[in-house]
Amino acid sequence: MNKFLLSAISTTVAAYSIGATAGERVGDFALIDHLGAQHHMAWYDDHQAVVIVPQAVGATDAATLEGLARLQSKYQDQGVAFFMMNPGLQIDREAVAADLATRGLELPVLMDDTHLVTELLGIEHMDEAVVYDPSSFEISYRGPIASATEAAIDQLLAGEESELVSVAGSASAISHNAADHAKLSYTNDIAPIIAENCAECHREGGIAPFAMDSSLAVQGWSPMIREVVMTKRMPPGQIDNKVGHKIKNEMNLSDAEMQKLVRWVSAGSPVDVNNGVDPLTTLVWPDTKWSLGEPDMIVKIPATTVPATGVVDYKDVVVDLGLEEDRWVRGSEVAPGAPEVLHHIITTVVPPGGGEDPQALFLQAINSLPEERAAAIRAEMFAAVASGGQPDIDKIFRDNPEIDVGALLGGGGPDQASVAGYAPGNNISLSPEGVGGKLEAGTKLSFQMHYTTSGKEMTDETEVGIYFYPEGYVPEERMGGGVGNAFTVAIPAGAKDHEMELVTYVANEAEIHSMMPHMHFRGKRMKFTAVYPDGSEELLLSVPAYSFNWQLAHELENPLRVPAGTKIIATGAFDNSSQNGFNPDPNIEVTWGEQSWEEMFMGFYTWKEVNQGGDD
Repeated sequence: MNKFLLSAISTTVAAYSIGATAGERVGDFALIDHLGAQHHMAWYDDHQAVVIVPQAVGATDAATLEGLARLQSKYQDQGVAFFMMNPGLQIDREAVAADLATRGLELPVLMDDTHLVTELLGIEHMDEAVVYDPSSFEISYRGPIASATEAAIDQLLAGEESELVSVAGSASAISHNAADHAKLSYTNDIAPIIAENCAECHREGGIAPFAMDSSLAVQGWSPMIREVVMTKRMPPGQIDNKVGHKIKNEMNLSDAEMQKLVRWVSAGSPVDVNNGVDPLTTLVWPDTKWSLGEPDMIVKIPATTVPATGVVDYKDVVVDLGLEEDRWVRGSEVAPGAPEVLHHIITTVVPPGGGEDPQALFLQAINSLPEERAAAIRAEMFAAVASGGQPDIDKIFRDNPEIDVGALLGGGGPDQASVAGYAPGNNISLSPEGVGGKLEAGTKLSFQMHYTTSGKEMTDETEVGIYFYPEGYVPEERMGGGVGNAFTVAIPAGAKDHEMELVTYVANEAEIHSMMPHMHFRGKRMKFTAVYPDGSEELLLSVPAYSFNWQLAHELENPLRVPAGTKIIATGAFDNSSQNGFNPDPNIEVTWGEQSWEEMFMGFYTWKEVNQGGDD
């Protein structure tokens, strides 16, 4: 079908407030699919076309599915990506997965929980497919899949320019709530969302690059607000809050908040100020850098000058706390001196006399295993060394998950306190009341400091605040935890979705309090699943859009009690392709290393053992 004929059959359909009109660029967006992977349209700009068709449990159009299968068969190897999309009719991922299984389908279903992408694309009926150009963010075709879908795909594959062809569908209409937001109020609807979710960082002196402290500022940044909400870049919570357990410190917008923000911006960002008072101008922030209040002890890390450019090697700084008596710690907080260049801090507590030798601890851990397994490991290690190689450490940990990796990486005794490290969005360690750890007299803190240059020479003078329990008070319970760590990483050059898996063993009955994924620039996603001793499984947390810039520890709103012998499986993926805008070099294989351009695959956990008194 030629361009003239395509134009002749095109019709006009009513668009929602953020819908597309003929020839218009509709913009970028990102959605999480029913299996927990995020799909950002900009990531598909190495494809010539994206085809999206509606899906709903029990209501997917049969003719549309048949047409989709035919298009897949024809174009699947020609640079065309195919998706189904649930337009907010269901949010139950398991129900969607079951529906696909009954139909024998394996396509990802984009979960448009807010209905905003459905509005953006102008889809009004269950038989309206969309052909989308992921490089220009434009719609080429919208309508029944049998009408002109192939012609639109062929034009994109041929690199031809085309206007939007829109043909009204005739299947069941898709319900939405856009009318509920026809007259949004800046004062009553928008300013409270900004105040609650954005203003703490986006303020004078905050860590964000610009302030949203007035209606004028919010209006000026409104196109950016719309873009980061539609692409799920902000707020930086990263989690899929429709699955797993409720997270206490969740940094996500609700569906209703996203709808209000995007629809308000699309309506032109109108402002009404009641009685001449702008709610954002009345916000007051604490005149202190300590979120937990003035600390009992402030540890000053020696100043470091970070050059304007180049690579700064990791710095290991040891500070003597000067403690002359043991003190019990409830919490700690890092106040970064120069957050523009301070990427992260790993804090290790060094008890009097120094920590134990990790190699000795490793051998002790092997010897503590049943003798048959221990003997086999010792034999494998000896054979590897004798042949001039290295033992397969990862295999040892995979086959023996009860070995405590955290203890080998610097964990202390059962009473030893932990002290907060730092990464953007993660600088506080606070135990529940009655839970704590001990800093012995003579203890030191070792800080692994990672700096990145910013184009301007800066001096960092970071401080750590420590909060003690009253002298003489001994908390009854201790917070423990575990670490999963892949000691071998090998990500092929150009790999878009290189998967890895970690197993961390919970030896005793415990309450899980938090989970934290850790990867570097190529980290893409990670989810945590509990596998119980009876073989049953439970998804705890899904992080579909991992970001190296936000190292967040996700704390459960209600701690989860798990039986002894529970395994926590961390499943994740790396993007080492040119589609990853943070990737330093997509042309090389990436291996384990401490620097940001190398990689790690780790899961950090805090849990509190139920039996705090031991077997006695």
